[in-house]
Amino acid sequence: MSETIEQKLQKNKSLFNEVLDGTKVELTKKNIELAAQNSINVVNNGFAYDEYFKMGGTVAKMTLQSTKNFKDFVKNRSQENK
Repeated sequence: MSETIEQKLQKNKSLFNEVLDGTKVELTKKNIELAAQNSINVVNNGFAYDEYFKMGGTVAKMTLQSTKNFKDFVKNRSQENK
């Protein structure tokens, strides 16, 4: 890891300016941990949501659009199981 990134991690500062977009930056446990509330854009599919939550992600850290997409995903999945 580069020294700049390590220094930011040690200072507990976010590595990302505004939004941590899962389509552009690989989500890792450390990245999710350091991300601010409402700052992570998760790809809208079941696999991405499963991996995000396994790494410790929360709905609170998702952007508003990602939260809406996740709500719709869960709603559609529950309707398919009926």
